[in-house]
Amino acid sequence: MSADVVKNIENTCNKLGEVKIGGFALESADASLLDASRYGLDEHVARQPAAIAYYGMFKKQAARQLDSMKSANERWRSKKYAEARVAVESGISNKASIKVEDVKARLVIDNEAEIERRESEIEKAQKAYDTIDVWYEAWKQKSFSMRELVGIEEDERHSSPSIMQTSGGEKSPTELKVDKMREIIRRRRMGSQ
Repeated sequence: MSADVVKNIENTCNKLGEVKIGGFALESADASLLDASRYGLDEHVARQPAAIAYYGMFKKQAARQLDSMKSANERWRSKKYAEARVAVESGISNKASIKVEDVKARLVIDNEAEIERRESEIEKAQKAYDTIDVWYEAWKQKSFSMRELVGIEEDERHSSPSIMQTSGGEKSPTELKVDKMREIIRRRRMGSQ
């Protein structure tokens, strides 16, 4: 794999956030970007791959940062645990009587401020990852919604009135699908007001 290609892709993904499609840049993270019933379907289709790439890149970065912080914290805690064990052993002649709880308590006493700082940083990184993950998953769900909308439009265009009606005045599967998607869109519109 060429490092140049990877760098070019990274640069392109970063620039995707600045491109305005339908009046909004992806970096704005505007909620209306997710509303598949708003704007033209063409705009959504044009925006979707860029959004998946752009937000997917941020999700991966956030995951790597969180994993790195957790690993660094584990290494730090292991080192501090060893130091706390030495400190506890130095004060006790019978080393067999040393309990894990005593060593853990010493570790906390000796490093309380640093433990709190590290836990706070990890919590912030976890929150950032969770936020990006939820946003990315919403974009993936939008892909599903768009496929359904396109399918409904195609069904409506290719169905004749005689095909749409079933015997006994019941709705056809296509009509039921159309009604279901319209109801979902109606609820989303009402919820965004």
